[in-house]
Amino acid sequence: MSRTQLGRAATLLVVPSVLALALIAPASAKAPPTPSGLPAAIEAGAPYVGPISCAKPHKGTSRLGALLVRTWPATRWSGARDCSTATSEHHDGRAIDWTTNARTVRGKKRGTDLAAWLLRSDARGNRYANVRRLGVMYIIWNNKIWSSYRPGWRVYNGCTAKSRAGTAYDTTCHRNHVHLSLSWPGARGYTSYWDKSVAKVNYGPCRPADLNWAARYTKRRATPCPRYPRVTARAGSSTLHRTLVAYSGLRISSGTRGPAVRAVQQALRIRVSGVWDARSRGVMRSYKSARRMGSSSVVGNGVWRSLLAQTAPRPTARVM
Repeated sequence: MSRTQLGRAATLLVVPSVLALALIAPASAKAPPTPSGLPAAIEAGAPYVGPISCAKPHKGTSRLGALLVRTWPATRWSGARDCSTATSEHHDGRAIDWTTNARTVRGKKRGTDLAAWLLRSDARGNRYANVRRLGVMYIIWNNKIWSSYRPGWRVYNGCTAKSRAGTAYDTTCHRNHVHLSLSWPGARGYTSYWDKSVAKVNYGPCRPADLNWAARYTKRRATPCPRYPRVTARAGSSTLHRTLVAYSGLRISSGTRGPAVRAVQQALRIRVSGVWDARSRGVMRSYKSARRMGSSSVVGNGVWRSLLAQTAPRPTARVM
């Protein structure tokens, strides 16, 4: 889900209670198991922490996706996205799209059952117990969004409008899948649902002031990241330099693919495939070795700064 879409969703009114009641599953509702030995304490609702990096689905993301498919074997889940200028928890490795179709009786019941299980109170009276114990930040399903930082179902992205009632909007309006975005503890898999210990708030990796993306997750962060303005290319920059600025900071390693990879390959003047393949990795090892930047094939912050300096427009000489 993009930041723009979240901004639109946040301005919409809460759906009337009659729609919220539609999400209450019947007595025969199917649900994942609740682990034994859960602590009496429970996580607070996850605050909104926006996407800032690019990675494969983290351990907790993958475990939750697998849990849903085990519970409802006719379904599947996906999470990975190619690194791009898009901003989504999918790119962070913190989001799940779980396939079920609200236009069918069984599909709608599956999505409704999942939402009811996530939001129900536990035996101790903790509201939204499974959302909190799994670190779910927000849910989007069948035209509506529910968030831990603003509990209550709301219309998502104008999806109840007649103009969006057709099947062409089924993906945009999340009628053919349930979207779950996770907190960093939820994505990393160290919440009480998984390891019986109550997770504290974690704000994840932060980007540096001179690059547009953060490096990969390495450790927990208890305070919010500093806010920096988006980095933009100087006037007179080439198309390549502008592209590199837009993707600057995204970690590229074996198997990474997408437009950020194409831009780096173009800057290195090697075959542009969009995949960080063996040839690309070999060239990067040589590039870093020649500049005393180590010998790995990973494109990290040092490489990004080097490529940006290499492709930046040259200062115009002053005529005396």
